[in-house]
This record gives sequence, C-alpha cells and structure tokens, in this order.
Amino acid sequence: MKRRQFVKSLAGTAALASSLSLSSCVTEEESLKILVLGGTNFLGPSIVEAAIARNHQISLFNRGISNPTLYPQLQLFKGDRESGIEGYSSLADQEWDLVIDVWPEKSRLVDDATKVFQEKARHYVFISSIAVYNNFQEVGLHESSNLVSLELDKVDWEYPEEKHAAENFVRERFPSNHSILRPGPITGWRNPAYDLLYWCLKLSSHEPFIAPGSGQDPLQFIDVKDVGRFAIQAAEQKLLGTYNCVGPGEEKLLWKDFIQTAQSHFNSNAKVYWASEEFFKKHKIYSFSDMPLWAPLSEDPGFMQISNEKLISSGFTYRPMTETLDDCLKWYSQNVQRTIDFGAAEVGLGLNRQHELDLIKLLEAGLE
Repeated sequence: MKRRQFVKSLAGTAALASSLSLSSCVTEEESLKILVLGGTNFLGPSIVEAAIARNHQISLFNRGISNPTLYPQLQLFKGDRESGIEGYSSLADQEWDLVIDVWPEKSRLVDDATKVFQEKARHYVFISSIAVYNNFQEVGLHESSNLVSLELDKVDWEYPEEKHAAENFVRERFPSNHSILRPGPITGWRNPAYDLLYWCLKLSSHEPFIAPGSGQDPLQFIDVKDVGRFAIQAAEQKLLGTYNCVGPGEEKLLWKDFIQTAQSHFNSNAKVYWASEEFFKKHKIYSFSDMPLWAPLSEDPGFMQISNEKLISSGFTYRPMTETLDDCLKWYSQNVQRTIDFGAAEVGLGLNRQHELDLIKLLEAGLE
C-alpha cells in the first residue's frame, strides 16, 4: 500500500458502538454551546467526551443511523449532509458558540456546512489531515508548508485535494474565527483500522515477530483522545488558525524506542527480527499494509516527521503512549468479537502469521 492510499483510507474508517463514562469539571458560566457534525463514529465520540468532561452543552447533527444509541442523553438534530443545504433544515433558528466538523472527505459537504453556519456559529473547528501537504520528501513540514495543488480537474481530486479545498471554505467563511486541525494517523480507543492494534498484539505476546527496517525509522501517530481534547481546547482558548496534530508525544519517536517501550509496558520477552527494506522488497512485503504505520525513510522521509512545534507551544500535553496502547487492546477485547485474520484479503493489513514465521526462518538462516 502506498502512502497516498494510506492517507485516503483514513477517511473511510467505520466505527463500533460503546457506552462511555461521563464527567464534568468546569463551571456552568464557562460552558459553550457546541454542535458536533457527526459525533458517533471513531473520532467524534472522543470530541464529544472531551466536551462533556469540560461541562459544555453538546448537540449532535447526523442522520441518526450510525450508532444511534451512543448518546441518548444528548440532543440530536437529524439531517443528511449529502442532501446539500436543505439537509440542515432541522437546525433552523439555532445558534452555537462552536461547530466542530468531523472528517468529511468531500469538500462540497464543507462548502454547504460553512454556508449554513456562517451566521449561526461563532467558531468553526474543522478536522483536516496531514494529507494536504504537497511534498513528503521534506522533513519537518509545518502549518505554512506547501499544500497539494487544486489545479487538477475536480473529477481527478482525491482525499488530499478534497481536504485542501475544504480548508479553504472554512477560512473563507470563518476568516477570523476558525481552527483547523491536521492529524496524522489517529489511533487508540474505537480505532477500526487495526494498524496500531496489529503491533499491540505482537508486542504484548511472547511470540517472535518481524519489525520494519533497522529500528531507526521515525514513527508518528496520535491518540484519538488527544485530538478530541485539543479540538475543545482550541475552542476554549481561542487557538485560531491551523495546527498539526501529530504525536504520540513531544519528542521524536523511532521504531526501536516504540518497540522497546511497548514490550517493557506489556512485560513481553518476544524476540524481534528487524528486516531491511531490501528483504521486504525481495519478498514483496509493503509498508503501511503488510507493515502497518511504517513509512520507510527511503520513500517519504517527511511523512512521519511532521512538525508538532505549534501544537506543543499552545500548551497542549499528550496522554502517555502506554495509555494509547492499553486503549487499543481494551477496545479490541471488549468490542471485537472475533479473531482478526491479519494478512487476509478481507483485512488488508499485516502479515499472515504462517508467512511471517517462514520469513523469520529465512532471517535466522541469514538468507535475506
């Protein structure tokens, strides 16, 4: 799987239902009236939970189809964004302090939404993606780095172009009162992509496994709960403009450190076999698909080295990475009632276990 295919796949993740704990910690005087567009799939619930924890007044706008029982205590305005501006008819005569727009892939949906809420909302938070950047050969991409061109015919637009165009609609309609978040790979609680889960299952076992490269490649992902918290923090503190949302922490993370930290946390003594890019190429093992979350430096060195300096300077603090790992395994054990057949065509992710064991034999024999 190529990097561009990987970032496009982020848009289509499905979600599983769950009942989540609620808490509050700020006074009613500080409460914001918030409308979340969506709110019941993967990222949406973490935004809703972060808002509830801060005692804000939350409403949802969606079709009432995906996970309809997830938040029965919240006001739901039913509507279909695919129906254009008419799809927002249930919101007539309503106003909000904040509207949070979660993960639409099609820019026309954001075009419609920003038209509708231009006179109804004081602040607009839009979840974009690092996919909008033009050149991942550049290390340290920041919020002002060049974005993908929109000069292509719209029929040829893909996920990066759609997100870029969507950002432009937000800036046009909310020029002085918007926050645009650009996450990298989002992981953790409720994640249906199974990319980090693949490694959690490897790292929490005592079985030998293959890891990518020499261990010196960089790795970035961000906890879904961190994205949710920052969306609310941006509204509370009026953090305007664009922010890269990448992690899992302030410091650069290498694969070697990730593996060691996770194994120590899970108390695992599984033997790790580091396999070179040349070995993978010879045996047709691909980054992102066969090796989830791996972006080799030889291909797109900047993809896993996006700058998070602006996010950190805002005062944002990350959850410990080990909590993200725990969330992955806990969600899996509580909500996925089957064994995931990694390497199978229907999963499209990870190495088939028998194939992996065969490759380990080759590595042990020095037959790269």
